[in-house]
Amino acid sequence: MVKVFGSDDFRNFQIEEKVTTILSAQGASVPEIMASRSEESTYSYIVFRHAEGELLNSIYQSLSLKNYTEMIMCLAEVFRRIHGLSHTLFDEVPFFERGHRQYFNLSCRRPTSVHDSVQALIEEGALQASARQICDVVERKAGELFNSELVLIHADIHNENAFMSGTEGSRSCQFIDWETARIEPLELDFVHPFLNILGEAFPGRRLGAEAGSGPNNDLLNAFDTSYGQRIRWDHVAIHGVVTYLEWALSAHRKGQLPLRDFYLQTGIGGLEFVGLVGTDDATKYIQSPKR
Repeated sequence: MVKVFGSDDFRNFQIEEKVTTILSAQGASVPEIMASRSEESTYSYIVFRHAEGELLNSIYQSLSLKNYTEMIMCLAEVFRRIHGLSHTLFDEVPFFERGHRQYFNLSCRRPTSVHDSVQALIEEGALQASARQICDVVERKAGELFNSELVLIHADIHNENAFMSGTEGSRSCQFIDWETARIEPLELDFVHPFLNILGEAFPGRRLGAEAGSGPNNDLLNAFDTSYGQRIRWDHVAIHGVVTYLEWALSAHRKGQLPLRDFYLQTGIGGLEFVGLVGTDDATKYIQSPKR
């Protein structure tokens, strides 16, 4: 497996190569680097040993709730091992600094506030006026965010950045694409897995009725047990809805209405899933689609 970086992405190459090399040396679940070439003025590449198993994107939508729960626990175990490493191991990695154009922003560290996104989506007919209640939910928790332990985070784990192998009862996972990595509060590393992978169990989704919702639902408890500590999923859901509301506004203004609706339903659905808003509020807040 070869990953090529253009001349504008030399620093991305450095981050991915250095982080993957350190993680591999520490026994973390990442593909081994077989060879690499760097040339700042032209292009660089990394040759990886092919990741084991299948992309989550090709399997997770067909899993039973039992196997889905097993997958969630496997992901949590990989996160536990990586987050357990001292972040000082990565002191020499040239991570992008906050504010850099290639810094991968999340949630409340984004330039647009949740109030801006919600108000614009209401004015442009994508949200009901009642959606302003989302801002109240975010405001109540805002002072608690970003207080979790500083660790190395990937920042972009989703169903196309994780591979799963093995059989029922004996599964393993590998994470790829580490160019977005940096040192941040650990809660931020769960935002994209929450929205893109756990989202399959949000209210109204394929596993929603069977999985249930609320702060103590079985899927979140299974993840926490495998990870070894209680995650503040309310914080994760808030990071998620703030991010997805901004992305929904961008999609709306580009005329990408199905994508807009996905971001709205998933972001607000995450608040329902952890019990921050009532059941069916995602439907109540979102305007009937106008095509």
